[in-house]
Amino acid sequence: PRQNNVVIGCNDGSVVMYQVVFSTVHGLYQDRYAYRDVMTDVIIQHLVTEQKVRIRCKDYVKKIAVYRDRLAVQLPDKVLIYEVSHDDPLDMHYKNIEKIKQKFVCSLLVVTTNHIILCQERKLQLYSFQGVLEREWNLDALIRYIKVVGGAPRREGLLV
Repeated sequence: PRQNNVVIGCNDGSVVMYQVVFSTVHGLYQDRYAYRDVMTDVIIQHLVTEQKVRIRCKDYVKKIAVYRDRLAVQLPDKVLIYEVSHDDPLDMHYKNIEKIKQKFVCSLLVVTTNHIILCQERKLQLYSFQGVLEREWNLDALIRYIKVVGGAPRREGLLV
């Protein structure tokens, strides 16, 4: 029960065991670490206080992004945006502030104060929390990593 194996028996008497490997889905920003649990939940852990909070998404969690007081969770047909309720740096109460009802195909997901950024190989797309495509960049090289390096709201810088 605790292993990621599937065993199949056939009518001809053969038995085959397959090992199923799930990729790690997680995000980190300073002292907050978010990760997928049981494929449908997101757990946010405060690394200093070791407090944890669980967000039940009731759907398959594809991607997670964390930045300052924001959390973005990509599900198969939408992206949910959460924020920490108070200005207390130790507060762990997240509330849903936006729901982008669009299906996105991306390899990387990043959240900023007012936008999400999606990466598809060589293309970056900037979407508002209302789901409007505001900007798009096409680069010469493949994008392997994106990090928000800070800045004023709506003017954050990215390291690509």
